[in-house]
Amino acid sequence: MITALTVLRDGRVEAAGYRDGQAVVYDWGFTWEGRALEQRTFVLLDLGFQVNQPVIFPEQQRGWWYCDLVRLELSGDLLRVDDDLVDVVVGPPDHPYRVLDLDEYGDALASGAREPADVVDGLRRTQLFLDRHLNRRHDVRRDTWPDFPPRAIAGLAALPFRPRWRLV
Repeated sequence: MITALTVLRDGRVEAAGYRDGQAVVYDWGFTWEGRALEQRTFVLLDLGFQVNQPVIFPEQQRGWWYCDLVRLELSGDLLRVDDDLVDVVVGPPDHPYRVLDLDEYGDALASGAREPADVVDGLRRTQLFLDRHLNRRHDVRRDTWPDFPPRAIAGLAALPFRPRWRLV
């Protein structure tokens, strides 16, 4: 059953969203190089990952995905989503995915900006995301990912694009 909620992204953008089980979708906007753009983003609640196909990717990467480790706080019908530094870029199935910013995550731990227990949790969730959706282990097929884009977002992906957002 799809239900409405509000998403607060990085404490700066408030957007109308929808939840279906362990997945959320929200449409929002931002300014990039002087242009107003709008973006659809999905959140995987069980893993604490956010995924989207960035509208700012260059033409040769259209259709690729950008996945963010995020910290989540769900309170009633408000979902707070905060970037937690680790990113994964996913292209076509015959192209390797890339894990980014592990150095920044380590720096945040070293500086005290992240607690050790939170970093351990984030690393475990990142590995689970990779294993569940991208890692093939013994599968030699290269024409598909094991579960990417995640099946959990399929129902929400079919919803009309309706950006209702504001800066806070």
